[in-house]
Amino acid sequence: MKRQMVDMLADLIKIPSDPFSDKQEVLDYVQSFTDQIHMRNTLFGDATAPALLAEYGQGGVVLSGHLDTPPIGDYWSFSQSQFASGRMYGRGAADMKGTVIAMLQAAQDLVVRKVPVVLALTTDEETAMQGAQALAKTLPMRRAKAIVVGEPTGLRVAYAEKGVLDLAIETRGKAAHGAMPHLGENAISKMMRILRGLEGFKGRIAHPELGSVTMNIGTINGGTRINVVPNKATAEVDIRFPPPYSPDQLYREIEEHLRRIKTPFTLRRLMSMRSVQIDPESEHVKILKEVSSAESAVLVHASEAVCYTQVNPNVVIFGAGEEELSHQANEYVKVEAVARASEIYKKYAQRLAGGKSA
Repeated sequence: MKRQMVDMLADLIKIPSDPFSDKQEVLDYVQSFTDQIHMRNTLFGDATAPALLAEYGQGGVVLSGHLDTPPIGDYWSFSQSQFASGRMYGRGAADMKGTVIAMLQAAQDLVVRKVPVVLALTTDEETAMQGAQALAKTLPMRRAKAIVVGEPTGLRVAYAEKGVLDLAIETRGKAAHGAMPHLGENAISKMMRILRGLEGFKGRIAHPELGSVTMNIGTINGGTRINVVPNKATAEVDIRFPPPYSPDQLYREIEEHLRRIKTPFTLRRLMSMRSVQIDPESEHVKILKEVSSAESAVLVHASEAVCYTQVNPNVVIFGAGEEELSHQANEYVKVEAVARASEIYKKYAQRLAGGKSA
């Protein structure tokens, strides 16, 4: 079984699945496997972001994962799908193709044992999460005894994660010759004042495990030539916030904070996603902790759990791989962790099924 697991993980990592790739190939790979193990497959979404719901029986656990990744990027010391010292390297190994393979292997065994199970696999988690939004409307997701979102938790049981508020900021100036800057208004200088002020924003809410608001100034653009005073500058900021903050509440606080800088700007929301807080004492979380003998955890990044908690309270986050390796050069997952995750998924599904067959 482990040899098959290693080979499948290598195959899955080799399939391009970044935002610029055709997602049909990676979806076809997993659907071929679920066909072979006699699960009932239903496709959702369009060709740009297809999603798969594979079912066996009714009333089982949903194992939820995503197949897409960010671009590979530069500065790798290992090749894609290189296996060394028990680690499989490659983009998406930790986040979260390793866990997807664990879920496929678990489903294969559960079908043989006639234990109900559902796989919910998407291809746009890193971007719009339209696949998860479509799957959240289905009865298997709404009625599931538990939905396990397989983000990299280091085999810990996660019950909370930060939300996302992505903002675009724009400042306007007046163009002039660079040799006569006093005749113009420098939009970049204005933006620098705004961003310095933004970095001083702390937020009014902190979470005991997730801490307070964090932000990353991801892009900044302005100017046309070195000898022209820039009349426009833009910046994009990625902000992560803990529960119980709401995106609207945080937006209002940031706008109010920036107005105090006395520099004209416009603020626009690019994207927002709620934070997630699951009761760590809920029965489905406690059972997973028992089955896995794992510690609790929280996540600083967002996941498709935000879509599923809106329709089913029985969501928990658990997967192989370490959160800190996500989107990094030399991303990897330990094969032993993948095997361990697969065994835990099987035990959890059997426990919640109460010994019932399909």
